[in-house]
Amino acid sequence: MSTSPSPVSSNAGSLVRVGQLWQDMAPDMVARERILRVTDVNETHAECVVERDKQGTAGRKTRPLALKRFATSAFKLIEDVVDDADQALYARFLAAMTAVPGTSPSPMEYATAALRVHHEVLAEAAKAQD
Repeated sequence: MSTSPSPVSSNAGSLVRVGQLWQDMAPDMVARERILRVTDVNETHAECVVERDKQGTAGRKTRPLALKRFATSAFKLIEDVVDDADQALYARFLAAMTAVPGTSPSPMEYATAALRVHHEVLAEAAKAQD
């Protein structure tokens, strides 16, 4: 199997790609909070590993899943992968957001932390052009 993105779109409008995190939305799996990580993708199927499952199947590999199923309500995209080019920027935003103090920060506090990083990046880009 190759790790290149599949041409099949998900219900969230994203491509099925290695590294994505999907929730299994089958009625019996929702209660188990079964979460799958895509580990490999080919033209028709995705290989996944169970990342979380209240019934203890975490770490197990699933049978290959048809990519067309990801475009239905059978799965819900939980976390998309970040392209390599954006990894450093993503890390800066994530670090700023996780540094927000308190046990349950508000969305506004997270947004303020992200906006601060955004302003820093803009200032760095302007300085680099001088």
